Amino acid sequence: MLVSTPWHSHTVEEVLTKLNSRLGGLSSKEVEERLRTYGRNELVAKKKSPLELLLKQFTNFLIGILLVATLISFILGEVIDATAILIIVMIMAIMGFIQEYRAERTLEALKKLAAPTCKVLRDGEEKVIDASEVVPGDILLLSEGDRVAADARVIESINMDTDEASLTGESTPVAKLADITLPPDTIVGDRKNMVFMGTYVVRGKGKAVVTATGMNTEFGKITKMVVEAEEEKTPLEVELDEFGKRIGAIILGICGIVFVMTLFVEHTDVLDALMLAVALGVAAVPEGLPAIATAVLAVGARRMAAKNALVRKLAAVEGLGACNVICSDKTGTITKAEMTVKVIKMVNGTYEVSGSGFEPKGEIKVVNGNDNKDDVKFLLESLAVHTSPDVKLVFDGGQWKVLGSPTEGAALVLAYKGLGEENIKSVIEKYRVVKTFPFDRFRKRKTTVHEYGSKYLAISSGAPEMLLDISSKVRNNGNEEVLGIEVRKKIIDEITELASSGYRTFGIAYKLIDSIPEAVEDVERELTFASVLGIIDPPREGVKEAVDVCRRAGIKVVMVTGDHKLTAMAVGKMIGLDASEENVLEGRQLETMSDEEFAKIVDKIGVYARVTPEHKARIVKMLKNKGYRVAMTGDGVNDAPALKMADIGVAMGIKGTEVAKEASQLVLLDDNFVTIVEAVKEGRVIFENLKKPINYLLTCNLGEVATVFGAELLGLPPILRPIHLLWINVTTDALPAIALGFEPAEPGILEKPPRSAKERFITKRKLIYYIVMGTILGIMVILLFTSTLSRGLRFAQTVAFTTLVLSEFGRALASRSEQINVWRLPGNKWLLPALLTSLILQLLVIYTPISVAFSAVPLPLEMFMYMAVVPLIIVLVDEIRKIFKIRIT
Repeated sequence: MLVSTPWHSHTVEEVLTKLNSRLGGLSSKEVEERLRTYGRNELVAKKKSPLELLLKQFTNFLIGILLVATLISFILGEVIDATAILIIVMIMAIMGFIQEYRAERTLEALKKLAAPTCKVLRDGEEKVIDASEVVPGDILLLSEGDRVAADARVIESINMDTDEASLTGESTPVAKLADITLPPDTIVGDRKNMVFMGTYVVRGKGKAVVTATGMNTEFGKITKMVVEAEEEKTPLEVELDEFGKRIGAIILGICGIVFVMTLFVEHTDVLDALMLAVALGVAAVPEGLPAIATAVLAVGARRMAAKNALVRKLAAVEGLGACNVICSDKTGTITKAEMTVKVIKMVNGTYEVSGSGFEPKGEIKVVNGNDNKDDVKFLLESLAVHTSPDVKLVFDGGQWKVLGSPTEGAALVLAYKGLGEENIKSVIEKYRVVKTFPFDRFRKRKTTVHEYGSKYLAISSGAPEMLLDISSKVRNNGNEEVLGIEVRKKIIDEITELASSGYRTFGIAYKLIDSIPEAVEDVERELTFASVLGIIDPPREGVKEAVDVCRRAGIKVVMVTGDHKLTAMAVGKMIGLDASEENVLEGRQLETMSDEEFAKIVDKIGVYARVTPEHKARIVKMLKNKGYRVAMTGDGVNDAPALKMADIGVAMGIKGTEVAKEASQLVLLDDNFVTIVEAVKEGRVIFENLKKPINYLLTCNLGEVATVFGAELLGLPPILRPIHLLWINVTTDALPAIALGFEPAEPGILEKPPRSAKERFITKRKLIYYIVMGTILGIMVILLFTSTLSRGLRFAQTVAFTTLVLSEFGRALASRSEQINVWRLPGNKWLLPALLTSLILQLLVIYTPISVAFSAVPLPLEMFMYMAVVPLIIVLVDEIRKIFKIRIT
């Protein structure tokens, strides 16, 4: 019954009655009974054990193929081959496990403690208890700075405001009221008579009766949605699974063709034909590829971490590069969730303020009218002395924070920008506060009285239209002039313009008086109006440029926020989104739309405002249904379901809630949307660098198959021994393949559109390409083998063996790019050392005592001249293809 009750639609008396509670609180006995009934006030989180993380590494299709290859190798008696493949599988699993385990540990270190204690009334007395012991019916005592321990109905509010950004996306504090009731269908963000678990009291104090705890809170409901949601595979995981299936089909095809031809063409014994087919199938498996792919991803994850993007799931490294839509939360992602004065309106001029957030850096520049420095100085000094008694600006944990009202904090930061810290201290000391009339929701203003020479200076702040009502003068160029009808209308128009542009307006007025007033009515009349401040949670620096880069890269950025429509439109326009009226959709409009209606307009919407967590998840789902690959960024509890549903969920590391981080695959450690551009670039580089080793290895492997199978069809003696194939696949092939995984970004990588969802590592065109290049390689190796066979079988086998190794030089150079010629690419510092190391290893096999194990013999130096023709032809053929723009994708 408690879970489904719309508490916001009941009076305080009705709520207390339904909860069987009272203003003096519950008794200890009642608390014990309710703890047994409702359980502890805790959220259930789904954690991955180290064993789960390790076992997850063995779930992709390609690893399954390698494990089958291992089993077949054991059956065929190729113990060394089988052991080598098994070692590679284990290395890959361990590398993936280490990366994901480290990410989980890093997140643990990022966690901030939940509210460990709270104040309640029990047995008629005030008590401090563990937050997990709160039960429905408890009376919470709330004051400025407290984190709310559970969902509760407000029963008393003394100018109490709460910060609900993490739950609803609302960027400004919400005033809480006790004496109102609301319709049952009121959305969470508009329930002004409720407070919610995980939100903060930023002003005033109050009392509230607990209506829901643990998983029954709004916070808990979202947590449950995240925990129960199925984890979406990243684009790369889907692609690797598809790749594994295609490789499997190719290998089965090779085995089938070889078996049929050797059985019916050469009339070989059935068992011998089967053994040859299986042996060639195993030879075609790129054993080192999973380890190489994991290494590329792990290195990419490290590079991303250096750029403040923590990878929680290794396959997600490439994810952002594949996405063509980024749905971003506004508050705390595009913005800092820190209110900032951006506009100053005076009767004689308009000023713009640079900088964002609470960092006291920025400039005040006139953009319209007169630049009256005396009026600006007076305003800044007034703001400093007026706000400083209740608000503090501190530098803590590497960031600037405001203690107290965010709105007054924004005004204090403005004063710091214009005056500097030393002048602020001097002014506060000079104009000492002697009396304060606190803000209340009826007057909608606050007044402080300060020493001012032989007189006193009264300063009032609050809703500017209400300050105008009690003002008779206006400050203009240092003078106090009569506030006439025309000037009053001009100020009201400016207030309206700011509000309609998404700004929160904050007025300042003052008055010189002879004595300290006793009552507020004695001072809040006949004021001189000074200024209107336009306050907004502005975009972070660099976000507009990042959105522009995304646009050029073919990625659409969509803002999805719980904030108000006008604020969302204002911020959207600031960062370059199409936030015109027809391209903005509110949650209440989305609520009334069918899926068919929504599908018709989803492509053009650039900004979603006043949306709930369910709306965010629906938006992501619809975009995915339309064929988009969607990344979702966010920091709040309200973002978590959409983060989990998106192809790639990106959470904020500093201000992000733990629920959001748990639902994500990437965490931005600096909470900066700009970091996403670097992650997009890195993701694209990684995908390209996964294709390069694949192109390299599969061509080499099919070249080996063509060599062995061609020799078999021609009735030649065994051209290669099993140990030769193992050595090439595991050792000399692997080093250049790894080096190709570390290729620098190709020119213009962020100028191209994202890869299509239909793009595959292996396509029909690529398969033809692999077969053609492998066949060319195989023919050249067979020609060299037959031309040297007269010098003995071991000599000819060594020539064939070494030629395949040397061919890697040509294949590696050709594989550096699918479309760009090698001489137009930036250098790869790893490739030449890798190729030289492969060559040295091969020379050791030929010219040292270990040659016995390989049945190899030393080759004369002139033989290398003939063998070097093979890699040269290979690279020339591929570079000519690129010149003629013959695509392989």
